[in-house]
Amino acid sequence: MVQLEQLKMGAEGQDQTDRMICRLNDPSLTAEVHRFRIMAQELERLEESIAAGEDHWGVLAGMHCRTIQRLEMADALTRIQDVDDGLVDDVLWSVKEDGQRGRRA
Repeated sequence: MVQLEQLKMGAEGQDQTDRMICRLNDPSLTAEVHRFRIMAQELERLEESIAAGEDHWGVLAGMHCRTIQRLEMADALTRIQDVDDGLVDDVLWSVKEDGQRGRRA
């Protein structure tokens, strides 16, 4: 595999390698070397993209953890539930009041 590194685009001595391939005058070999170079470039590009995605994921995961910590410190869920319970109490009281008014009429 290390020997194949010589065939990669931009490898040291690529010009000489290309001249030797040309002298062989083998179109299928020329096509395979070209295919190898294109695939190697695409793999490098994909590897860079994956690494960037992993970095981005790490940043977002860290931000998410800090947000969770801030919500916990603010006791957000309990406060939201208290407001929700208060709204339910208000609705029940309103329904009870409407029901009592309806009987009086």
